[in-house]
Order: sequence, then structure tokens, then C-alpha cells
Amino acid sequence: MLVALIILTVVGGWGGPARGDGRGHETDVALAEALFQQGKRLLEKGDVAAACPKLAESQRLDEATGTLLALAMCHESEGRLASVWAEYAEVVARAQTEGRTDRERAARQSVRALEPRLSTLTIVVPDAAAIDGLEVARDGVPLNAAGWSTAVPVDPGPHVVTARAPGRISWSASLPIGAVADRVTVTVPVLALEGLPLASADGRDPTLAGSVRADGSAAAAARGPAPVTIAIVAGVAAGSTSPAVGAELAVGRRGWGGALRAAWLAGSRQEQVDTEGEVAMQTYAVRACGFRRFRAGPVALEVGPEALLELDREQTTGLGSLPPASRAAWGVGLAGTADFRLASWLSLSVVASADYAPSDWAGTFEIANHGEVLRPASFRILLGVGPRFAFDW
Repeated sequence: MLVALIILTVVGGWGGPARGDGRGHETDVALAEALFQQGKRLLEKGDVAAACPKLAESQRLDEATGTLLALAMCHESEGRLASVWAEYAEVVARAQTEGRTDRERAARQSVRALEPRLSTLTIVVPDAAAIDGLEVARDGVPLNAAGWSTAVPVDPGPHVVTARAPGRISWSASLPIGAVADRVTVTVPVLALEGLPLASADGRDPTLAGSVRADGSAAAAARGPAPVTIAIVAGVAAGSTSPAVGAELAVGRRGWGGALRAAWLAGSRQEQVDTEGEVAMQTYAVRACGFRRFRAGPVALEVGPEALLELDREQTTGLGSLPPASRAAWGVGLAGTADFRLASWLSLSVVASADYAPSDWAGTFEIANHGEVLRPASFRILLGVGPRFAFDW
């Protein structure tokens, strides 16, 4: 600020700026002068928020060195050091053209004084991520390949980096930049083909693609909450040929997750023993699985391995006073889900489980003089459909 005042003194104080050589329309020049005078008075009163837009518009309508210096003073009061640095650099160039060595020296002094205080943002694009048609932008402004991996001064506050390419899933990251000497680096990940999960160039979680500051601390915006979903389904358990009712609790984050599935077989298996006896079995099952999530438009697919724990409860009739008995069975298999999004909080979910549970992994039901009854099936299949509710906790 002090240097800018010195430069303005050299320029000739708070008088009107030296306007252009008739480049703009006369009306624009008159409006530019009026805006400059208003902005100057507001700046003198300390009303920076109102002064800066007027000075910026005056400079846009009719470029003038005096206006540019006043705008630099205004931006410095707002803490926008990168803008101030660029404006002083422009003053240097204009002073060279105008032959004003005094003004040039003062502006160079400002540039040198600001450089150690500048915050910068470096956007790194690894070779693996530099695919054909890649477009990288900062705050909506395209960044040519020559600007990749270059520390660029930026004003403090949030900045958004985006990347897109034909046939690929777009990526973005919001990065908060500190006010003074904050050095932030963000790495653009390899953009996945549409319908497949995103992957960073080094295989790590790409949501913020390794955003770090110069001191190694994280520079990423706050990560979103893990989505929690609950599905209630009705279907069939093929291994027992019984209608089934089930529920699933799933927690997923950035394409990975885990789920617990509980199922109750509504129909019981029965086996006749002798002419009057009968054994009936009710089955309950719990499945724990890990999954990888893939998205294709409104459809989310999940697939992964699972472990099965099944509990069978036996009840006899017509066989005297035999007490109820229980047995447990273990299995391993594959779980899958297809969710068709209906709303932000609701999907239509199709769930499927296929498990292998050999007989030697299960207990037995045996009746004296009759041997084993209700032998378990080696394969257990569950297929159901129902609503899935999503919660962001």
C-alpha cells in the first residue's frame, strides 16, 4: 500500500489518470473517468468493497496507469495479493512503454516486495493422466499444457480445479488457499472411462488427488460423509426353495464399502419321518460382504466377496418329546447389487448372493433310529428386490 501511494505521488497524486489515446468510445472514456473519481473517493473513505468494482470497471472501459495503481491499492486492502502482484507487473510494462523510469522503478519494488508473500497453486498432470483431449481448468478458466506443473500466484479463498476428456468421467477438486505464502499442489488423476470408477495416477484415492501444501499438510476441502444405505427386499432363497424377506445395511465411501445382509426364510423345510412324524426347519442367514462400487449414470453396481453364517432351527412333531435343536452352517461366495436411482434418497435395489457351503461346514440334525434329516444344500442362493434408502451421516 505504501509503495502504491509513492507511485501515485510520482504519477501526480489523486488527479485524473492519463487516459488512453482515443481507443475507446468517448462515452466509455467519460464513464471510466466518472467511475475512477467515485472509486477514488470511496477508497479514501476506506470503503474498499465498493471502491474496487468501480475502479475495475473504469480500467476495463479505458485502461489508464493511474486507475491501475488505484485498483492495486484497493486489491491490496482486500488481501488479494496475486491480483496486486499482476497489476504492479502490468504497471512495469506500461511504464516501460511510456518511458516513465521513475514509475517503473517504484512498481518493480512493489513486485519484489510481494513475491515472498504470494500464495500459489500448482496443478500437476502426470504423464499417465495426460490423455488425448484432456482439458484442465482453474476456476472455469482453461489451462494450457504449458501451464501444468507451474506454481501460479492465486488470491486467497477457495479455488476449483476441474479436468475432463471425451468419453471420460469428469473430475473436480475444491482447494482452500491461505492468505499469505500458502503453497498448494494438486495432482489430476487418470480420468476413468464412463461407467467405471475413478483412479489416481498412483493408484490412491483420487477424490482430491493428493492435494498438499508445501509443508506436507493436506490442502483438500472437507471430505463428504460416508453414504449409509438400508435396503428392505423380498425374494426367494433358491437353496431352500422358500420365499425370503431380507434387509441390508451398507456403508460405502469413494467406491469401496461393506454390507451386512440378514434374511429370514418365510417358508420352512419339512421332512416326513415314519408315518406320523415330521421335522420342520426354520432358517435365518447373515451375510457379511465387502464390495466395489461402479456407477453408470443412474445405476450403481456393487460386487464383492461375502461370508455366510446360517442358523437352522429344528422342530419335531409326532416323534415323542424330542426337544428343538439348532445347527449352524458356514459358506463363502459372491454378493452383488444393482441400484436404480429414483431420487437422491431412494433407489430400487436388486440384491443377489451365491454361496458355497459344503456339508462338512455345517452341523447335522439326527434322529435316533432314523439318522440325519434335512441335509443342507451345498449352494445357497438369495435373490431379492426392494427399496433402498440412503442417508448421509
